[in-house]
Amino acid sequence: MTDAIDGLVTQRRGPALVLTMTNPGRKNAFYPEMRSRIAEAIAGAASDPAVRAVILTGAEGHFCSGADLRRVSDADNGPLAVRERLKSVHRLLELIVGGAKPTIAAVEGDAFGAGMSMAAAADVVIAARGARFGASFAKIGLLPDMGLLYTLPLRVGLPKARRLMMTARTIAAEEAAAIGLVDELTVEGGALERALEVAAEFEASAPLSLAAIKAAMAQGLAGIDDVARFELNTVPGLANTEDHLAARKAFLEKSQAVFVGR
Repeated sequence: MTDAIDGLVTQRRGPALVLTMTNPGRKNAFYPEMRSRIAEAIAGAASDPAVRAVILTGAEGHFCSGADLRRVSDADNGPLAVRERLKSVHRLLELIVGGAKPTIAAVEGDAFGAGMSMAAAADVVIAARGARFGASFAKIGLLPDMGLLYTLPLRVGLPKARRLMMTARTIAAEEAAAIGLVDELTVEGGALERALEVAAEFEASAPLSLAAIKAAMAQGLAGIDDVARFELNTVPGLANTEDHLAARKAFLEKSQAVFVGR
């Protein structure tokens, strides 16, 4: 099924929910309705057992060129209005980073500003050769947002992240892969197909286990004590799920477990 509303095309492709940003002629520049639709789709995927991963990509050969500034009026740019807008940005960030399903960014063309932030927040980043990344916020007098101040240092290290955000320079996909921003490179036009292959890999893992791993990573466990507490609060519940019991049975019978997310 394909659905196109408010700058987002949603499509089921096997075990993956593919979310394609679309803003024709604007390299899929981000705007509030699009942001809300992405958040709704990711939240909905959490309760759909048939969806094993969410893929975020863009139409017409680009990922996302950042905020669509032509849609922002002076009235929309007051401090209180910006603060409220950021709350919805943070809701999307929380769903990408801490949502129940793995998220994969399939990047072609430009991923600037919010586009780079969404990619950096994803669990897996697949980029086509020819893709470009840029933390362009400083060029328009703003602070990197959508969690980039946190996610980018985790991926590339603090010194590189600091320089990329402060200079706002554009980097090619090959450099992005070399420093850790991108997990895999693929041929131009091949990012989505490779992302679909990666999404299929998650079918071998129990959905509740993946959700717990994402929750742990999102919390940013600071040390072994935090990890131990998280294990104590999480493992007993997982040990009594249908999926774990099915996996134990399959192990003993030398068969393949079928996970249902319960």
